[in-house]
Amino acid sequence: MKKAFTLIELLVVIAIIAILAAILFPVFAQAKEAAKKTSDLNNLKQFGMASLMYANDSDDALYAHRWNCGGDASNNYSATIVCPDYLGSQANGLNSTAPDQAGGLSSDVNKRLYWSYIIQPYTKNYQVFKGPDTTDAFYPGGNTAVPFQNNSGAKAGFNYGGQNSYGHNDFWLSPGANTSGGSANLPSPPTLTSVPRVSGTIMIIDAHYYGAGPDITNESGLWDATKANGNEAAYVAGQNANYPHYWMNQGASNWTQSGGTVTPTQALQLIPQRYSGKLNVQWTDGHAKTLDWHATVGNICYWSTDVEGAHPNCN
Repeated sequence: MKKAFTLIELLVVIAIIAILAAILFPVFAQAKEAAKKTSDLNNLKQFGMASLMYANDSDDALYAHRWNCGGDASNNYSATIVCPDYLGSQANGLNSTAPDQAGGLSSDVNKRLYWSYIIQPYTKNYQVFKGPDTTDAFYPGGNTAVPFQNNSGAKAGFNYGGQNSYGHNDFWLSPGANTSGGSANLPSPPTLTSVPRVSGTIMIIDAHYYGAGPDITNESGLWDATKANGNEAAYVAGQNANYPHYWMNQGASNWTQSGGTVTPTQALQLIPQRYSGKLNVQWTDGHAKTLDWHATVGNICYWSTDVEGAHPNCN
């Protein structure tokens, strides 16, 4: 006669299963997180190759984080026409990849050509702009409503920026005089060969908005003053009054999309939630790497092209 399990034996088996589950589940979660980070790194490598091809086709010049579509100096470079890239077969319609389908031709969002659209002819893919660890990412044609910041405060927009998984180095690698009013003091995107630390200057980084930068005013307390020259704040704020806060767009933080309501304390908690604080970056020479978020927030050497002066201890 076959002997049945006793209650004690069943409890022991259940306890063993529970212990194994407690050990293995975190391992599975870590493996899943690592797989996402690797997929994300691959996206950035594709951006790097696309950026190099763009520069090769543009006499070594890099692209702006966005171009306003239409306008000239006489009307302060206002966005007066819809970008041809967004127009459908009909003059009164939009193609399926236009950012703001709901807003139509009159949408301010559709009057800006974002960096994701600029390099898409080289990536041949829009889905690559949606990071694997970003559940609320939006991308061309997604019709996702998000707030966005400008100098007058938060405004509503659809797909503003084209995506929200990766942020471009707005201040040093992708500014442009005709992206925000045509002011004469705004720099143009640099050439690839003019970047002094081409293998150590961030072009694109894991972020929650399409533009990002370092904490040049030390709101985070992470600013490394030994690498600063003292001109950074004036240079950045001179381009846009909101730029000094763009470090709070890094990782899983969303200062811009929240309408500027995220505080530095909150940002320090949110940023490392993307890939456990190990953010992927794409360097100007095209290769991609993982950096600790403390360094991406506080180390000016990873961002500046030295147009505001040479930086000490940046090798």
